Amino acid sequence: MRYATLVWVKPTIDDTLKLTRQSLEQFVENPDDTTTLQRSVSWLKEIRGALVILDIHSAVLLMQSVETVVQAILDGKISNKEQAYDSLMRSLIQLPNYLEHLSLGYADIPMAILPSINKLRNLVGQKPLQSSQLFFPDLSLALPVKAAPHYPDDKLKHFVQQKRVAFQKGLQAWLQAKNIAGLKLLLTTTEQLTQVTGQAPITRAWWICAAVLESVAQKGLPANAALVSLIKQIDGLMKLIVAHGNQALHVTPPERLLTQLLFYAAHSKSNGPRLQLVRRTYHLEHCFPSQALLQSTMQVFAGPDTELMATIVELMREDFVSIEETLDIFMRADNPDTSDLLPLIEVMRNMAYTLLLLGMNVQAKLMLKQTQLLKQIGEGQKHYDLAGMLEIANDLLHINAALDTLANRGTHARQQIQQEKGLLETQFKDVLTIAVSEAKVELSEMIPLIMHFIDKGETDEEFEEIPERFNRIIGLFQILERQRAQQLVAECRNYIQTTLIEGKRVPNENQSKALADAIISLELYLDTVAGNPLDDSQVLDTTQRCLSLLKAA
Repeated sequence: MRYATLVWVKPTIDDTLKLTRQSLEQFVENPDDTTTLQRSVSWLKEIRGALVILDIHSAVLLMQSVETVVQAILDGKISNKEQAYDSLMRSLIQLPNYLEHLSLGYADIPMAILPSINKLRNLVGQKPLQSSQLFFPDLSLALPVKAAPHYPDDKLKHFVQQKRVAFQKGLQAWLQAKNIAGLKLLLTTTEQLTQVTGQAPITRAWWICAAVLESVAQKGLPANAALVSLIKQIDGLMKLIVAHGNQALHVTPPERLLTQLLFYAAHSKSNGPRLQLVRRTYHLEHCFPSQALLQSTMQVFAGPDTELMATIVELMREDFVSIEETLDIFMRADNPDTSDLLPLIEVMRNMAYTLLLLGMNVQAKLMLKQTQLLKQIGEGQKHYDLAGMLEIANDLLHINAALDTLANRGTHARQQIQQEKGLLETQFKDVLTIAVSEAKVELSEMIPLIMHFIDKGETDEEFEEIPERFNRIIGLFQILERQRAQQLVAECRNYIQTTLIEGKRVPNENQSKALADAIISLELYLDTVAGNPLDDSQVLDTTQRCLSLLKAA
């Protein structure tokens, strides 16, 4: 959900990247003509500007490195031009796949593009980036903490002043005598602050700090000077509340403080309950992924991109038509000549090789298996019958369907395709696609109606029909037996019915954003129902968090 806006601008970015790749290819063929490559520098700046606005830091770093290398080539400062061309082309293929990965709702794994960034930096003599420099946790995620009751300023200031004194005593005891009791006092204090400040923005600081303190107590983190310096900054945030009361609760803690605390949490060797919750909330396992996850993600990013994939599939589809026609003629003949099947052998072997290059190992093995069967039949080594020929045709149909999926969804569908044992019933799939499309239209048409109500505070007949529209979506999920989705849609419907329509209450800015995010996440969930390879439970987790914010308001 962090990159929901990316869906709208990605086509433009993809087109500009395609132009940049073409300009690089033209320059490689004719190095004396620098016109197109010079033009690409401005295109790259446009892309980087869009990525800055979208707040995709890792992609911004990649584009900066691409710009630097292109400019160095134009300035004649690159000695190994062949390596530079190769690294640039790989990066320009990798970026659209990376953005596709984010737009589909997958977790951001910036470490997967770090090698490409460092290869480019090496070409111009820059120091390689460290993994910590690509650590960009989403600090906007909602915390799984209970809402706190409102305290008068005097009571809140007095309480936090007491906690501040306790925090200072605990810090002094811990640092001077390495006293575990001092560490426990720090931990208790941060937990008590969390209970009192609840879902206020400032809570993030002591909520994350509590997990880090837990790790230190469990010997999962060394208490070095840098970590101690971060913990000391918590005192300054308490001082703000003592001085300004409830007004200070809306202060957002320094981004650097939160990021560095989360960096320690990500690298902790302990596994306490507080730390586990922080890791799950901020998806820290994706910030510093396992080697297996990193390698599989890098393979996805390496391409080919969706456009190239679709081109390859279209070429292969012509071969499928040829095979289908040959088999059809063979089966309809009164006295078929089995040698007529032999010309298919070379075609099918080449297709199997292409499937391997596309990473479709299961389909490649299946293609080779049927190629061997046809070869044996064509050479008279094996007798053919109707059942055997139908099995060959059925397997080829499965491979063709898998290629269609790959052409539509790109490299992200590869893993799912490998796990599928067969095709869904075609009629059901077609009906489901139509039903999902209709439901997405329902959701997309609700948003402007809700925005109009938020702006004007007025209801009309069309706005009051929104709950009934939600009922139709609930009906779809009932048929599909998606109980959790059904329940969340009902909660969203009930909020609009009771709060907006009956109560005529206009939500504030945070509530409006939460409601919009809930509807957008339901739209993404419908994509998973249609077969797109998103993590459906993660999408519904987002919906639930948004609805929880509405309930707490």
